[in-house]
Amino acid sequence: MPGWYICGFHINRDLHIMQLKRFYMFCLLLILSRSFTSARDNLRLPDTRTLGMGGNGASHSALFNPAILALQERKEVRIDYFNRYAIKELATISGGFCFPNRILPTGLHVASFGYDAYRESMFRLSAAKRLNAFWTLGVSLQYTFIQSELFESNVSRLSTDIGASFQPVDNWLITGSAIHVPSVSLSSEDIDSERIGSYLIELGVNWQFIDNLLITGGLAHNKETPRKASLGMEYRPYDRFHLRSGVQTDPFCPSLGAGYRFAGLTADVVMIYHPVLGISTGLGLSCSF
Repeated sequence: MPGWYICGFHINRDLHIMQLKRFYMFCLLLILSRSFTSARDNLRLPDTRTLGMGGNGASHSALFNPAILALQERKEVRIDYFNRYAIKELATISGGFCFPNRILPTGLHVASFGYDAYRESMFRLSAAKRLNAFWTLGVSLQYTFIQSELFESNVSRLSTDIGASFQPVDNWLITGSAIHVPSVSLSSEDIDSERIGSYLIELGVNWQFIDNLLITGGLAHNKETPRKASLGMEYRPYDRFHLRSGVQTDPFCPSLGAGYRFAGLTADVVMIYHPVLGISTGLGLSCSF
């Protein structure tokens, strides 16, 4: 059997190389993923459309603001895949179903990040209510956990999100959300579970400047990045085709995106540039009915 002899001990070379690759990949996953998602955990990525406009989820994504559920007019099923820096082990895949109705709009989301030796997962249930012509409120409950070969037990956390939206006039929308507030760890205190439960406060605004041009912006705050801003736009040159661009700070990351809608089906793509780590790409598919 091929192997190495070190200090009189025989070590299987293939097994040693495999273990080293797993260790290096785990370290790379932690370092690189934190550099991109300093203001968000790995599972809380906005949908592909929102990422193309700078990534402010509070004013667009029910995954960041459950109050958005009450503003949707049609049921929606969607799936999003986001690949950081062309490294498949740093990919996040998420899916969701939104069920707007007159009584209590609800939504279900699931998300997964990582690879076999290290995986983060989340299950989320949300509900919203329109209070009047101006205000909507929403709340969600999510269970998040980490499975890793380095931990003796799973890291898990239960948390709550609260969101609100205010629409003073037809072409303006102001939103806010508090993510993982409150939250409680369900695992051992010896394991750092903050990586899957860091709080996030986010504010957003949408301005429908003209019929085919939407301008959006936002501010975010958490323990790691006290001040993070985003700015973006979505332009519709044709009825079924959208062009998007945006930028976010800390780190400074510009983004470009596009979307095409046909017969209730929408395909979205996005490209985000990190000044040090390079390009990340995303693909989203949704069906409205």
